[in-house]
Parts: sequence; structure tokens; C-alpha cells
Amino acid sequence: MAIEYKVRDQSGGLGAPKKAGTDETAEERAARLEQENKILRLQNQANTERMYFMEDLIAEIATKVYK
Repeated sequence: MAIEYKVRDQSGGLGAPKKAGTDETAEERAARLEQENKILRLQNQANTERMYFMEDLIAEIATKVYK
């Protein structure tokens, strides 16, 4: 896992963050996982809606077959 650090500049303030390592930082990983979680939630919702549609479709076909 990479880390971010800041080096003090000549005025004593903190400079821009620098990255050490080639992996993603904790912040990058959290952002990626949040986006992935959002996508998975939407996919789950779509699958649930499709399941309800299929159940209704099967019930409708069954009523027509057994009339």
C-alpha cells in the first residue's frame, strides 16, 4: 500500500502531497471501493426488479395455461 506525505516548504508550510509506492493510497482505495459499492447496489436493485418481473411473468403464463 502506498502512502502520502507532505514536505515542508521554505516558508514552513506544508507542500503538496507526494506519493510513495506504486499501489493505491488508502484514500484512493476508499474512493474506488465506494464507487464499486454504488455500482453493486444498483446492479442488485436491477436484479431484484428483474426477479419480480420474472415471477409475475411466470404467474401470468401459469394462469393462461391452466384456464
